[in-house]
Amino acid sequence: MARGKKRRKDNKSPSPSVSSSSAPSRSNSRKKKTRTVVNVDDDSEDETIASNIDPKLSDEAELKNAIQVHKNQLGKCYAYYDPPILSEKTDKHGRKMLAYPCKTCGQNINRPTYKTSPTNLNKHVLNCHQRERDSQGTQKLADVGISGTGDIAPQENLPSQRTVSNDIAKLYTAVQESLIASLKKHQGAMYLGLDAWQSPNGFDILGTVLYRLVKEDGGHFHLEAMPLDFVKLQQSHTGLYLAENVQLIVEKFGLKDKICGIVTDNASNNQTMIDQIKTYRWPRFKGETQLVRCFAHILNLMAQVILRPFGSHKRKKNTSTNDKDVESDEDEPKDPDGQIRLVSAEYEEDEDDDDDDDGLINNELMLAAQLVEEDKVELEDDDVKELSDEDEDDRYTSQSCKTTLAKFCAISRKLNKSPNSKALFVDICRDIKCPRPHNVGRDVCTWWNSTLAQLSSIVRCLQAIVEWQKDKRHGPSREYHINSDDINLACDLVEVLQPFYEIMLQISIRGGARIADIVVFIDQITSHLSTAISNKRDEYPPALRNACRAGLQLTNKYYTLTDYPPLYQVAMVLHPVFKDEYFKLAKWKPEGIDESIRLTRDMWETHYKPLPQPASSQPPVPRPKAHSGVLAGLVGTSEARGGSAPTDPLTVWLAGGLSLNEDGGPVNPLKWWMRQQHAGNTDGGLLQMALDVLSCPATTVDVERSFSFGRDYVSLQRHRLSASSVTRGMSVAFYGKNGKIKKGVLHKWKLNKENEAKQKGKGKAGKN
Repeated sequence: MARGKKRRKDNKSPSPSVSSSSAPSRSNSRKKKTRTVVNVDDDSEDETIASNIDPKLSDEAELKNAIQVHKNQLGKCYAYYDPPILSEKTDKHGRKMLAYPCKTCGQNINRPTYKTSPTNLNKHVLNCHQRERDSQGTQKLADVGISGTGDIAPQENLPSQRTVSNDIAKLYTAVQESLIASLKKHQGAMYLGLDAWQSPNGFDILGTVLYRLVKEDGGHFHLEAMPLDFVKLQQSHTGLYLAENVQLIVEKFGLKDKICGIVTDNASNNQTMIDQIKTYRWPRFKGETQLVRCFAHILNLMAQVILRPFGSHKRKKNTSTNDKDVESDEDEPKDPDGQIRLVSAEYEEDEDDDDDDDGLINNELMLAAQLVEEDKVELEDDDVKELSDEDEDDRYTSQSCKTTLAKFCAISRKLNKSPNSKALFVDICRDIKCPRPHNVGRDVCTWWNSTLAQLSSIVRCLQAIVEWQKDKRHGPSREYHINSDDINLACDLVEVLQPFYEIMLQISIRGGARIADIVVFIDQITSHLSTAISNKRDEYPPALRNACRAGLQLTNKYYTLTDYPPLYQVAMVLHPVFKDEYFKLAKWKPEGIDESIRLTRDMWETHYKPLPQPASSQPPVPRPKAHSGVLAGLVGTSEARGGSAPTDPLTVWLAGGLSLNEDGGPVNPLKWWMRQQHAGNTDGGLLQMALDVLSCPATTVDVERSFSFGRDYVSLQRHRLSASSVTRGMSVAFYGKNGKIKKGVLHKWKLNKENEAKQKGKGKAGKN
């Protein structure tokens, strides 16, 4: 160790060739450095004030220089001060300091003239603004009628955890009591969205969302999708047990007479749950006929069936090669939620680097993609019929498509794992001016939207990829170089999947997907896939046409399920664009059309037909004089024509014309019926019936949204929360978001409880 120290000391000694006269100059420079003031503030890096103060420079000259610096705004902090003045206070050298008047508080902040760093000015700005925010956020007790006490200081007098938990529980009860009272006054149908979820700290929770059309004071309406309650599930999720919990929630809020439908996914236990709820004999719920299957699940299955022949929606295995560029299952978490969160983080990171405004990654799509995880209904290979024969001369086949998608995954992985490769790729994208973001998305096996995102990024950055793969050092391995066939597949798949993406965006909007919209969506998907299959120019090879045929047949399979509930058929009949013409254009059999009209008539007669008006007590109208001859015949013909005119509201509705917007497209059915109400047209009870049916939800996206909030609510620091704290806390949070917590509701509730306790005490004292 001693030798090492000595050697380092020798290395620092000056070389013999350096003259001894350089030593004094070196010491002088060292002395100057010790007197130099180092400015470490970022805002003052442009200041060019000399470090050596001229003792002959007057105070007025120093002030003039300081005013010039303030005027040039060389530091951001100077904007918060008025021009400096000479202070009465002096520094350690006996010279007057500079005083900067603060614009916020008016205090003069002094700074010596020999200091150039505005550090103390910055500190005062931060402290002054913090004091201002604290004063604005603090409410004095005198403002609420309480005098003789100090100000509220939440940072000093924080309530205990037990107090917060108890108040949340009391607020949960208080808000629900007021909510129950308001729901009793609601006129119209209500629907429930149901789903089960496991919280991060291991509790199984049943979430319920209430859907209804709420009438505002001005006569306008708005669709409400509000999480109603969360209940801990203590047993296995059997259909019978779920039905019991749903019954408790419905009876708790007094909704038994108003529930007209339930929206769930396609899990088998939900079917058993619906059958059990039917036995409870709710007046307006008739069991499976009013079960609405989540369309988001169905849409996800359609897209996955199209991608299944190419192996992109299944977990990939390393069967082709052991190259490090291949994406391996070992790098992906097995938990589907973990995979989705992982891809979310990666895309956000890439987009921050390049562009925040582009890309297909969307939180709404991540949410809807999670809905398919528990789906159990799939299309078997035997169900796919009329397949086209593939040929080796095709641009691509099912087998080559698997290789192509593996190449895309290898490219994505290379850019994700290698910073040097990513840097080179971004430079190439900028040089050839590729659209942003400059990245290739990662394909996650449980999320079909990520496949579309990856394919879209391949098409977007195609020229850069072709140029980047030529680099032998930072480019991908040669076996993963893409060719024209790979490019054709990417472009074709983007064209096929793009309508699914656009529809997914629409149904992922909070409270936005209703059964009236699903009819249009299904028609769009059917037309899109049919066009791809029957392409006369053979633009798509047989491999892709077969995949589209599988998607179409799955659509038809679920289309039967979707059309089966009377709610969908009634919605089509009451849709101002479709009526019964939709069934005719869709080539339904006449008996099927008659059945839909019969279902609509039965619902109208049972729940919406106006009661007959009582007979008036007016004197009878005298019978007109009888006519003879030709005049008598004309009178008879007139009476016959008048008597043949339809008076039944449903018949009149079906005989009327179709309503289209100015562009010839379909109108919004709910808005159309709302305009009819504003005009005073009730259509013999069809108005309220249409509003009730057309406001029925078609997805459980809102339930999944509440669970997404729950994952953030039960953070790592809150894993010790009990089940009741989780369910009540989430409920109160959503009550607040939906404006259900009125000012002073907890205080009023506590006063009522105190008064009730006093009354009980007086009653007991009187008996004694």
